[in-house]
Amino acid sequence: MSKSIAQTLSPGDARGHALVTLDGRYHVLERIAAGGMGEVYRAHDAVLAREVAVKVLHRSLASDAGFVDRFRREARAAATLNHPNIVAVYDWGAVDGVYYMVMEFVHGRSVRELLNAGGRLAPSQAVEILRQTLLALEHAHAKGIVHRDLKPENILITSEGTVKLTDLGLARAFADAKSTHAGAVTGTVQYLAPEQIRGEPADPRSDLYSLGVVAFELLTGGLPFSGETPMAIAYKHLSERVPVPSGFADDVPPDLDGFVESATDPSRELRPESAREMRIDLEAIAPQLPRARSLGALVQDLPEVVTDAEPTAAVVALATDTIPRVRRGTRRRWRRVLGLMLVLALVAAAAWGIWTYALPHTNPVPSLRGLTLEQAETRLGDLGLVVRYEDGRYDATGRSTEGTVLAQDPPPGTELEAGATVALVPSLGPPPVAVPDVTGKPLAKARELLVDGGLEAGAVTRRFHATAPEGTVIGQEPASGQAPEGSSVRLVVSRGHAPVPIPSVIGEPQERAEDVLRAAGFKVTTLEVFSDDVPRDHVADVSPAEGVEADYQSAVTITVSRGPERFPAPDLRGLTVAQARDRAAQLGLEVSVFLVPGTPMTDVLSQTPAPGTIVTYGDAITIFVS
Repeated sequence: MSKSIAQTLSPGDARGHALVTLDGRYHVLERIAAGGMGEVYRAHDAVLAREVAVKVLHRSLASDAGFVDRFRREARAAATLNHPNIVAVYDWGAVDGVYYMVMEFVHGRSVRELLNAGGRLAPSQAVEILRQTLLALEHAHAKGIVHRDLKPENILITSEGTVKLTDLGLARAFADAKSTHAGAVTGTVQYLAPEQIRGEPADPRSDLYSLGVVAFELLTGGLPFSGETPMAIAYKHLSERVPVPSGFADDVPPDLDGFVESATDPSRELRPESAREMRIDLEAIAPQLPRARSLGALVQDLPEVVTDAEPTAAVVALATDTIPRVRRGTRRRWRRVLGLMLVLALVAAAAWGIWTYALPHTNPVPSLRGLTLEQAETRLGDLGLVVRYEDGRYDATGRSTEGTVLAQDPPPGTELEAGATVALVPSLGPPPVAVPDVTGKPLAKARELLVDGGLEAGAVTRRFHATAPEGTVIGQEPASGQAPEGSSVRLVVSRGHAPVPIPSVIGEPQERAEDVLRAAGFKVTTLEVFSDDVPRDHVADVSPAEGVEADYQSAVTITVSRGPERFPAPDLRGLTVAQARDRAAQLGLEVSVFLVPGTPMTDVLSQTPAPGTIVTYGDAITIFVS
């Protein structure tokens, strides 16, 4: 387009709004959302006559020389995604330094809007959102695309209840651009995996952690961590575990607690292996949950959003408000108030000085054992006492936790003047013991070994595993080294092999079909039926059906054709007796031999019924041998 966006303003809609046209094709109608990457507009595609969503990226991103290439690459990658649970990308481009992406327009609302309206969702509603989101992640991860910024704002739900994941692909280009400019971690810190906060590369399991945080928010209506600054929240992701949702919502079952705990494990190696494995775990939980209203009904209940903003101005400029001049009378009143406040402050300062320096003060030292160091320092500070820390010591009794006060000097009750020093000995917790390696052991044996080593088994997460038998330990945290005596070791236990889809064997020879099914991990049983359509000894049907996921090592029944039940009798004349018997047996017929006296008796001379006569499976044919 030759003109700038500002120069393309043209007469607009019935309200008198100006209309921006991008690239001579997309007529921008109204702004519908804004975020860290840019703003999203509803637009009309004049070429294909359809409604679309246009994401216009912030101009600041264009200043990064490498961003354009990253944007092109990621936009192309996103455009290859074709899945019902992913917002389709139709087009992308740039006009006079303004970069934009054209996407499917979703008639629905974001999960964030659902949370804002209802506070939290029923477990079955939350599971359905997570299940469809995992289907989208399965497809994206298979294409090599990691979202990197998964959050409720990026999960949309249509009025029919279909979940749509958006911003796939664009997140990486945006993250690279921000990292280049600021050298900082990007994304919404409340949902970032620990490895992303540490600046390590994100992988599909990073998306699973973010989805685990989303799951916590769906089930409880709140985030697992809060803080005054993003840095404080990031520190909690690095140093604490996401709590179980049932601690905040009574109707959350233990299986969903385990699901969230597994997805948000600080170690990515202990999270589910893939979005598919995570979805299989979730689908095993879903049938046990009480039914609730459909997602489509929740979306339709939300009030309509009315947008009065001028669409074009939002694309090309930012509005500023002017501050009216303060009236002279108002300034005079503020001067009097400030003067009075100054006098009161001086009086208060004088009184504090007399109390602090002119009058002697002593206070008894309180008992501080068992308090956290921060609590102890606060209590001593309130009494005007100074804290000095000694070297920390392990607590042989095992009763104190790390970071609390183990001992103090002087002892409790001693009278001290303000400014005196109290020495505190921090506890290092119980003495450390070696962590045994219990991987490969049955769960009961693992617990026994941990107790024998002075530890205890903590939370147990169960996960499918391709080779480990059900009930054996496949992971632990900590994995090795030392841990405080009496502390917990979290265990990951195998649920056995994940369900396996039934391979395609219909129409295959029986022997080959059995080999394929056994190789996939199934036990094979056989039924036989007559069939006019399927050749003899070929598979006519399989149960469970092809493509259905069934338990590993479960039984699969194949139905094998015995051929037609009625058919023309074969011509056995000229064959030897052995050849005639073999030919008849192949068709399911019996053979009766009549020897013609006085002849060599080597070949079939004639037969009854005659060749071509219609016979039934199992009938007998009499052959005359001469």
